[in-house]
Amino acid sequence: MYQYEHIMTFDSQGQGGVYGTNTGTGSSNTNNQQQVATVKRKKSIESDSSIELRGPMEVDGSVKSGGGVAFSGNFAVRDRIEAYGDIDIVGDLRCSNKIKAYGNVKVNGSALCVDRVKIFGKLKITGTFEVQGDLEVWGAITINGYLKCKTLTAYASITTVGDQSWYQTEQGETVHGAKLIQRTNYEG
Repeated sequence: MYQYEHIMTFDSQGQGGVYGTNTGTGSSNTNNQQQVATVKRKKSIESDSSIELRGPMEVDGSVKSGGGVAFSGNFAVRDRIEAYGDIDIVGDLRCSNKIKAYGNVKVNGSALCVDRVKIFGKLKITGTFEVQGDLEVWGAITINGYLKCKTLTAYASITTVGDQSWYQTEQGETVHGAKLIQRTNYEG
């Protein structure tokens, strides 16, 4: 860790922390209040338990959690993302380094990782997920949208949902499980 780096820590037992709610100004002349979202900037975020992050937010360092991490909104993380639980992405995420999850990863929106991604659980994509490096997934992969990566190593099955869902690899793939196409979109 760099000496100048400030780390936001959440050491509370139990529920974990919520950080980064949208702030804004309202108009007192009308009944409809509009919120103007401001982009929050943090050096790094670290927690011993699960955390929920609400964007828009830019993190100059890393996001590390002893539990899961939930991203809601727009995010830019300049260093790595590491979670010992699940990673849930609702919105848009850009990670300029590596992503490592010991649980499941759900992408509902779009996510871009400039480096490699390693997931020890399942990967579920509803939207787009682009990995400019290598993608390694130990659990099942479900794609309802689009996945692009440099190389893919999948130790379980890959399922594309519907005719508009697909994935592409630039330098090849190794799939140890089945490749499935689900023609109808249902939750099961």
